[in-house]
Amino acid sequence: MTGQQDMDMNDRDFLDFPGAGPLRAAGKVAPPSADAVAAALAAVRSAASRAQEDGPVVELERALAAAVVPVRAWRRRLPVLVSAAAVVVIALGVAVQPWSDSGGVQGSPAAQRTGAAPYWKVRTLEWMRSSDKTQRPDGSPKTVWLSRSGTRERPANGLVQDYSREDTGGMAYVICGKPVLWDDLKKLPTDPAALRARLVGKATGEGVAEDLYDGMEELLSQSPAQPQLRAALFKVLTAIPGARVTERVKDSTGRSGTAVDLDADTWHRRLIIDTGTFHVLESVDTARNDGLSWGKQKLRAGDLIQRTTYLSVGPAWEAPKPSKLT
Repeated sequence: MTGQQDMDMNDRDFLDFPGAGPLRAAGKVAPPSADAVAAALAAVRSAASRAQEDGPVVELERALAAAVVPVRAWRRRLPVLVSAAAVVVIALGVAVQPWSDSGGVQGSPAAQRTGAAPYWKVRTLEWMRSSDKTQRPDGSPKTVWLSRSGTRERPANGLVQDYSREDTGGMAYVICGKPVLWDDLKKLPTDPAALRARLVGKATGEGVAEDLYDGMEELLSQSPAQPQLRAALFKVLTAIPGARVTERVKDSTGRSGTAVDLDADTWHRRLIIDTGTFHVLESVDTARNDGLSWGKQKLRAGDLIQRTTYLSVGPAWEAPKPSKLT
């Protein structure tokens, strides 16, 4: 930071934010110790390190390093109980969101909440069993940009393909046979019971549970649903008849989340979800029973059929143009 930036930071009232009034009235407490501040800095650095692009992370590291001295200077000015981690985040004026695809640091969380970005960017790594042999990922992720009008996709070969959906009135998520458009998301109820009734409608039969499971995966992994709606979608998912919930499950990359399992005919379905953000970490389908025919193969119970690992998701303001095919 420059000297002027340091001066601005020192003069700034870091308790000038909504809800600070009750904090000021809460009474005096002891300032955080140097160890607490160090632990908070380490926690923020750890969260930022999971972001994908190095630029903002490097900038955050510099800001954190510069923030250590101001934090010590502010201690006499903080008459309320504010954790060391909160002090650091307030000081930097950012929100660390490892799931955001913009590098993990959002300068304007309010802008993200409004869903103002025209695209929702999803990066995945996919594994699919072929009919005659096992296909393994080549290490190149697939990137998809979803928008109101459709999607653009860049698979491992690097060619950008456009899939517009003017025929359906725009990008649609299919839930129990009915489309939910991009702009319909903000109209969906956030009460789980009302949300389920809205999404299921009059659909009946044995396939409703799996259709609803697929729909919840699609909305949680591929849509710009806001936090309250995501929490409601997760509750609808876990309340599907036959669904089983297991906490502290790791995906193929070692990330920990909550697994929601469902037996569907001869397949076993699993979604691993980060319950801090309600984003899908991984989708896994395995054989449910021995003897499942898969082309020329006979699978055993537990054999992997397909896996989609969600490397990052988040709002995006631009998408690449479709590749010109020669």
